[in-house]
Amino acid sequence: MERKYNLDLLRCLSILMVIIIHVSATHLLGNAAEMNTNFAISNFYDSISRTAVPLFVLLSGYFTLRKSKNLTTYFKKLTLGLIIPTLVWMVLYEVFEFLDTGGWNGFIQFVKDGGLWGSFDNLFLNNLGRHLWFMPMFIGLQILAPLLIFIRKHIGEVAFLILGLFFLAVGLFEAFFAFRGTDVVIANLFSCVLYLGYFILGYSLPNTILSRLKKVIWFAIFAMSTAAIYFFTNWALGNIGDISFKPLYFYDYLSIFVVIAAISLFMLFTKIQIRSTGLQKISRSITPHIFFIYFVHLVVLRYVTRFFAEIITIEHHLSWAIPLMSIIIFILSYIVSLLFSLLKSLFVKKKQRGTPDFKMMNSPIEKV
Repeated sequence: MERKYNLDLLRCLSILMVIIIHVSATHLLGNAAEMNTNFAISNFYDSISRTAVPLFVLLSGYFTLRKSKNLTTYFKKLTLGLIIPTLVWMVLYEVFEFLDTGGWNGFIQFVKDGGLWGSFDNLFLNNLGRHLWFMPMFIGLQILAPLLIFIRKHIGEVAFLILGLFFLAVGLFEAFFAFRGTDVVIANLFSCVLYLGYFILGYSLPNTILSRLKKVIWFAIFAMSTAAIYFFTNWALGNIGDISFKPLYFYDYLSIFVVIAAISLFMLFTKIQIRSTGLQKISRSITPHIFFIYFVHLVVLRYVTRFFAEIITIEHHLSWAIPLMSIIIFILSYIVSLLFSLLKSLFVKKKQRGTPDFKMMNSPIEKV
């Protein structure tokens, strides 16, 4: 498959959005009660970044569902490329919390909570696990991918598109009723069912008549839906005593405006052509490190925010501090990934020609 520099760039943008969400979160929640200027700034950055997770799922569906898989090779790559790294980082984050905040008492509490099995249970079989919650859900989608390809080939493209719309509706309804107070606790691993709509539509939508819409239309839809996320979140928190649903509904990755914003931005980038060799090189160099950046960025974030807090009062400069810190965290996480790759190359022998390549390259679980 020809390299899609436009979608490489969208991956890079998506991981930056994830970082912005995590940088904004503390300031958003800390100022929500006052509804002050700092809340407005944090809400702005969070709102424009809400499409991050849906975009990852749409992009994965675009690449993963295109062709049949050699199941042995596919699941070997899935295990080496996603499952094992997720388990390793699950352990590393427990160690990090123990060393950084918990001390010996934190270790005792970790043991009381079930140790490593408790961590696995929280991450895979419950809906906990910090930002790593995404990985079991994403792994679940990849496990279902061969079955979805089989279904697509037997029911046809139109029916497969309708199936995607059905699952998207399931996700929309679940998010709506959950935020009305009817919480349905779904384990991270099985929450992949709620994101199947994004996964299937990532493959199907670029093949529909919607692909004929001009870029300006997709951008306008993205801008309006993102503005709706911002204003409705502001309204909901400002009227928290009068509304009958949880005020952060409009932030949910399966809320109506986030769905519209994510699909419109995805469709916009499928129509963009990246002709700049500079952008091509940047996106090509960063893309193989996307998942490592995702894994490590929360550690980097903690130390970057501490550094900034020591030199400035962050709350007084949020308008530029949030994007600046986010970019710095992104760059440092990328550098850590590069150093890890360099270190790995010193200890791992190069493959002989013809040996299967299990490194995650242009997209998650691609080239199988």
